[in-house]
Amino acid sequence: MALAHHAYTTLIASSFSVIVTGLDNGLGLTPPMGWISWERYRCETDCDNHPDSCINEDLYKRMADALVDQGYKDVGYEYVNVDDCWAQKERDAAGRMVADPERFPNGIKGLADYVHSKGLKFGLYTDIGTMTCALYPGSKDHHDIDAQTYADWGVDSIKVDGCFADYVNFGVDYPDFGRALNQTGRPMLYECSWPFFTPGHLLDGDKIVTDVAPNCNYWRMCDDNKDTWESLQNTVDIFARPAGADDPMVRASGPGHFNDADMILIGMSNNSIPRYQAQMALWSIFASPLLMSNNLYNMPPGTKEILQNKEIIAVNQDPLGKMGYPIYTNTSNVRVWIKELSPEGGKARWATVLQNFRNESATLKVDATKIPGWNSRTRFTVRDLFAHKDLGQSNTSSVDSSVAPQSVRMFLLTEQGEGEPSGAPRIATTALSIYLIISLCYAPHP
Repeated sequence: MALAHHAYTTLIASSFSVIVTGLDNGLGLTPPMGWISWERYRCETDCDNHPDSCINEDLYKRMADALVDQGYKDVGYEYVNVDDCWAQKERDAAGRMVADPERFPNGIKGLADYVHSKGLKFGLYTDIGTMTCALYPGSKDHHDIDAQTYADWGVDSIKVDGCFADYVNFGVDYPDFGRALNQTGRPMLYECSWPFFTPGHLLDGDKIVTDVAPNCNYWRMCDDNKDTWESLQNTVDIFARPAGADDPMVRASGPGHFNDADMILIGMSNNSIPRYQAQMALWSIFASPLLMSNNLYNMPPGTKEILQNKEIIAVNQDPLGKMGYPIYTNTSNVRVWIKELSPEGGKARWATVLQNFRNESATLKVDATKIPGWNSRTRFTVRDLFAHKDLGQSNTSSVDSSVAPQSVRMFLLTEQGEGEPSGAPRIATTALSIYLIISLCYAPHP
């Protein structure tokens, strides 16, 4: 979470593969999945007048229950994350953070124990500056005591925001907070807001690879997501920056360290089902954390199915941890993305998303020669990950697809060797509208 007025303050081809050590805590080997309160509930502290949307222990217990009872835990959502506004306005006499006693009568440890009793993990929020974005005490000059306090409470994940801090000191402050976390002996997943609060978001040069990735499990690259079409497009534009596998954002991504595109807001009700499908597909291509912010007890029809799509979650959670990138961009609204996945049965696999954010349909084409390691003789099977359908095997090195307005198509491509295919049904280039031609060609749909 970051307030606007403080905003100042993969695909990796084998030839470009990089090993980044990551924060030495053994955590976050795949992008974290779970639930976080901020965008849906923000900083509502008036529990008398807003009992169902107040930041208190009951809210987090209810969402922990929902993760288990509604099947989210079964597909990988395991973190229940408290955001800003949980604390008292002052530290105690010993300098320790204290939860608001009225809203958290059992303390943070009591809440963490409840979350753990559900087989889930518990996350908490702080800030690297003197205050949090909502004006609660920050961790500036309190790294060791805060880290130990959070460890004593049983915290499994800590989000460290970047408000009321001088970004010039981030290269010292964020690594030092990570040191303090490791020193406690309790493994805690570590989220940094380092790139976002830095001018240019560290997109120029290699600092994400050399400075951020070795010290943080995941890091924010963009402003807070809002449940609007404009916000979704703005975030996607930032993650579309990489022009290839050697881009620093792509090279920084891997087990233990991921670029964070912020919360997924599927279920907030202000966007359409195709737009929510786009967020799920693209966040999975990005290898971004999948942290929902929504009311799990009041989800619009169709949104739960998007969030629990096991095939798309598998793309996000692929053990290679590689970030995908666009191999074709016509405008900021029309792109073809690819992401390398771990092989299966000795066969190379890639996920692809065809993005059409225009207001009219478009035909996008993708060509196997643009995929590292494939060529004009490569044949592959195609599976539609939203329809859960096998579409057959290509009879050329390419396939293309018609994409509806403001939506995406997402496919899994599995290499089948070279030459004429055999066995599986072929994909004909007909009105099927699902033929992926990866030939970097774009034409408006008639």
